[in-house]
Amino acid sequence: MYKVHFGLKSNPFSITPDPQYLYLSTSHREALAHLSYGIIHGPGFVLLTGDIGTGKTTLCRALIDKLPETVDVALLLNPRLSAMELLAALFDELRINYNPQEQNSLKDFTDKLTSYLLTAHAVERSTVLILDEAQNLTTEVLEQVRLLTNLETTSHKLLQIVLVGQPELNRLIARNNLRQLSQRITARYQLSPLSLKDTCAYIKHRLKVSGARSALFSDSAMREVYHYSGGIPRLINIICDRALLGGFTNNKTQINPKIIQNAEQEVRGEQIKQGLTNRWLIGIVVSTICIGVLIWWGFFYTNKSTIATSNLSQEIFVSSTVATEPTLDLLSLLKTTDTESAFITLFDRWDLDYSNLTGQDLCERAATQGLACLKKTGTWADIRRFNRPALLKFDSGSIVITHLQDESATLTILGQRFDFAINDINQYWHGEFLLLWQPPTLPLQIIKVGSTDKAVIWIRKHLKYNADSLSLHFDQVLKEQVMAFQAQQYLKPDGAVGEKTMLALQALSTEEPLLDSTKFFQK
Repeated sequence: MYKVHFGLKSNPFSITPDPQYLYLSTSHREALAHLSYGIIHGPGFVLLTGDIGTGKTTLCRALIDKLPETVDVALLLNPRLSAMELLAALFDELRINYNPQEQNSLKDFTDKLTSYLLTAHAVERSTVLILDEAQNLTTEVLEQVRLLTNLETTSHKLLQIVLVGQPELNRLIARNNLRQLSQRITARYQLSPLSLKDTCAYIKHRLKVSGARSALFSDSAMREVYHYSGGIPRLINIICDRALLGGFTNNKTQINPKIIQNAEQEVRGEQIKQGLTNRWLIGIVVSTICIGVLIWWGFFYTNKSTIATSNLSQEIFVSSTVATEPTLDLLSLLKTTDTESAFITLFDRWDLDYSNLTGQDLCERAATQGLACLKKTGTWADIRRFNRPALLKFDSGSIVITHLQDESATLTILGQRFDFAINDINQYWHGEFLLLWQPPTLPLQIIKVGSTDKAVIWIRKHLKYNADSLSLHFDQVLKEQVMAFQAQQYLKPDGAVGEKTMLALQALSTEEPLLDSTKFFQK
């Protein structure tokens, strides 16, 4: 409908996988490299996980195109199969003849598959089985899949297996009854959402492929797309497609942030509000009166700071029965704080008085207490992984998040706590955050084999490897432990402990302050 209006030759944001629109972000390129290496050189399973819509299936198709012609691939997209049905589907994909009318047993299928794989190996062909949506596989089927890796010669695996699924797959494989399968996974990769930079490049790439001759999305509009989608490619496609339709119906030649906001509301199934209701206006008037009275009271009867007073009045405003929409509450809350008060709150979580510390900025003051700063643009998944209170940066201010649940977060200003749904926060937060963490030493350094430093003891304790050892020497055995940990955390397994590995290690600590202490007590 909008193709002619914008001069496009095709729909640039169709959610149907199309190889010509493939865009490989940094994360996707790394994932593709891990998969390719695991298939060609790895002796066991290869595991790829990622949230819904991050492009796992698209990446699998790109992997198939990248593999040499001597590789035969069976891609199974429907994992809701029994063990027998799985083998039958594998035979269909590889075009192995069998009679479905006969009473074939698992042994019959396995014997025929072994014969096929040995023949393929003899003519220098290899075989790969890719199981998509593998988090839906039953324990019985996963065990059968594991047994397929026993098909081997004296020096070579006859079948390489790639498991692709959502993050729940990691938890499934971690079960005690599947530990043999877990031990055979030789390459793992967690596919991340796109960054802001990659989101913009992704949008531009798809528009260019579809024939766009001008910038159809403004820079600010693309930032809004990232803000609402969280960098999930599928959501990017849906929002951008709806935005182009909105631009067409409003006779616009370029998509602006307002059109993106309307598109996002339509995607969520909400009606776009055309004006303020009488109830909303009443809420504003009553809340304003409450704020005025509380400020007057605080002026005469307390010596609290203006910030703390306005926060107290805001807390009543949020809980009022005539309060406005949650998104308006968050905006109002942002107006009551500033960067300095956010710094005070963040340091208070570490039992430190920001005002009494010396230094040019937050990070310098933190360093005087042995703490390091991490400034990052990321997602909620990053914040959950680091599990430390974090300062969220908004366009109109900063607020510290002190607790995080599945669908909500607690924001704190000078001791006052406010709970908001994550979806409401996402309307104004672009992914920038800052947190404090405690490395073994400052300044940060890379600890590796041959290093002799007290940081080595810190590493041993966090790995829980020989934790009582007082040895300051980084030996080869410790390097192997570090490499195993790095592989588990989807880090480059080089055995050297730098900032990324230190961050991953400190995230395992149960020492306060934590963002969510419950994660350490879950089975």
